[in-house]
Amino acid sequence: MSISDIDGEIASHQLYADPLRMHAVFDRLRREDPLHWTQAPGHPPFWAVSKHADVVEVGRHPDVFVAAPKTFLLDDEDLRVRIAETAATGGKLVRTMIHMDDPDHRKYRGLTQSFFMPANIKRLETIIQDRARALVGRMLERADGCEFCNEIAVWFPLQIIMTLLAVPEKDHAYLLKLTQQFLAPKDATLKRDGPEAQGKGAVAREYFTYFGKMLAERRAAPLADDLGSLIAHAQVDGKPLETMEAVSYYVILATAGHDTTSSSMGSGLYNLLRQPGELERLRARPELMASAVEEMFRHGSPVKHFVRTATRDYELRGKTIRAGDEVALMYHCANFDEEVFDDPRAFRVDRAPNRQIAFGFGVHACLGQNLARSSMRAFFTELLARTAHIELMGEPAFIASNQVGGLKALQVRTTPLAASATDAQPAGAAA
Repeated sequence: MSISDIDGEIASHQLYADPLRMHAVFDRLRREDPLHWTQAPGHPPFWAVSKHADVVEVGRHPDVFVAAPKTFLLDDEDLRVRIAETAATGGKLVRTMIHMDDPDHRKYRGLTQSFFMPANIKRLETIIQDRARALVGRMLERADGCEFCNEIAVWFPLQIIMTLLAVPEKDHAYLLKLTQQFLAPKDATLKRDGPEAQGKGAVAREYFTYFGKMLAERRAAPLADDLGSLIAHAQVDGKPLETMEAVSYYVILATAGHDTTSSSMGSGLYNLLRQPGELERLRARPELMASAVEEMFRHGSPVKHFVRTATRDYELRGKTIRAGDEVALMYHCANFDEEVFDDPRAFRVDRAPNRQIAFGFGVHACLGQNLARSSMRAFFTELLARTAHIELMGEPAFIASNQVGGLKALQVRTTPLAASATDAQPAGAAA
């Protein structure tokens, strides 16, 4: 069978809902044609970049491989809907940093870059630890178990980023729902229903209504040190941000700012429970938490791909990428590259070195990665410190999205540490 037989799957959203099939497809892609001209039915053709070294090389040349005009793969119907949606708005649905190239990208990223540097993240430790403590407590209260993804994981980074933006708690659930609809437009249980289910236009309009109101409020009455006020009063080239760019800034923080971390949390816990030896190893050696979190990001790789467009001809792996060609950087696939990671399917809490690129590579590397790392370390440190046992109950479910995704259901049951001594009493010791 020809490698072209899997072209449809390479572009598929549904592939990511089936991890075994997903790995089989991408293992074959890396092995047989790592830079593959993909002609998936109903899609414009594109180059699938599946090897770690090639993803890194493309990331090192942002002048050759640009983010505009397309960020994610779109099939023919998606493109038709997107064109209609953007025509209706007279421009773009959103314009965030992931849609920008230099010099705009550098300028807009610089507005908040210092906010997400390690020194400033350290100032947020109390907020992070308070949220971790409360949510682990919620898990322990549920003697019959809990659904980790939707009851715990989605709320932890969401609450942190919404606190930084000073978004009222009553609005958190609403913005979470919009995020899921925006990032998983093809998943049967997460996508938007109704006459506006196609495309992202309806979700974008709701985002703009909500954050447009917040922008006006912050410009009229800025708060002391919240991220929302910083963006509202930021300037580029000596001028305040246009409404489109300011609201889009809120949108990227309210979506990628939490969804990628929650996806990594689900994947991280699932992999620890699948390999209980690694879980107990981490309990016994908490100094491995930092490397364990890196492995969680590698295995989860919540951003599945980004698209770049070639501005000129470029030679890669003995092939010529022509000017105008679309290039899909398959991050999840690259993070299992056998040439970079020894026994890549294994989950190792002490994996070193770990050259994972779940946060992307180059100028578009994730702005919030330091916050994500700090949050993940705090949560899993709290979880392991307060539990004697964590049990996986049933099979997990995965999001059908080739954009951003991971687990969407993971049923677990925790035993509090304090209860372990009682549970361990000899038979007949207590009535």
